[in-house]
Amino acid sequence: MNLKNIFILFFAFLVTLGCDGEFGENRIDFEQKIKGRTINLSNKVGDLFQIIRDNDTISYSLAFDKSNNYNYLIKDKTDTIFFGTVTKRNELFLLNRPLKNGKFAIHALKFTDTTVTGLETEWVQSVIINNQIEKGNYTNFITDTTDVNTLKVERKEGKEMFRFAIDQLEPEKLITDKINETLDSLKFDSASSKQIELNSKIKKLIKKVYPNPFIDNLVIELNENSDYKLNLFDSNGKLLKTQETKTDFIIMELVNLTAGYYILKVENLTTKELDEIKVVKQ
Repeated sequence: MNLKNIFILFFAFLVTLGCDGEFGENRIDFEQKIKGRTINLSNKVGDLFQIIRDNDTISYSLAFDKSNNYNYLIKDKTDTIFFGTVTKRNELFLLNRPLKNGKFAIHALKFTDTTVTGLETEWVQSVIINNQIEKGNYTNFITDTTDVNTLKVERKEGKEMFRFAIDQLEPEKLITDKINETLDSLKFDSASSKQIELNSKIKKLIKKVYPNPFIDNLVIELNENSDYKLNLFDSNGKLLKTQETKTDFIIMELVNLTAGYYILKVENLTTKELDEIKVVKQ
């Protein structure tokens, strides 16, 4: 991270929140959400993902409320860092957080297969936009200067504005795997970890896996008693551990794993049915 971004993030951390929980004098409000397709962000990155920031691995989870199309972005299982709708504009995801004054705070995220840019930078992006206004840019979007800058921006202008803000920030390494992905007619041979064709259907065998994320051990509850083989793979498809059981309950000891995500695959040895789930090591 360059000195400019360190400086901005440092002051973003120190900024004092008002009693209403909103940002201070440098905040940019928006009269309305920038138009775009409202999405469930977890369809992009999965329910769980991690980033590498300054040599630390930080875990995030996503939840989606269908009743109001709100996305909830939660850091380290307890800290809700965003709630609101998410709209997609080309390569950008615009996070629209409703404010108590009826307006919106908006910031952008940009994902690639291996990076994310803009995470936890709502205030930083607001400062970047405010600096541009002070230089004479975006002033035609201002609708209220009595207290804080309030902007009304259409699709094209909004996309360009946040693309500029994102370009001032450094990407962070992204570790993610969509939780709803299936084997897509592939499995791994337990001896060689090579992919072979799978003819049997995928069936839900797994009832519950917890805790997830886990620290040392995983508890796996299955839907019925039978003969099972459980295989744990890393994100590259390498087989790490195999364990068998004849019951619907098993504990896997995974003390020596490094932080990251893994795929747990369960096979019913009698019916040849399969199931899988993503698990995350803290």
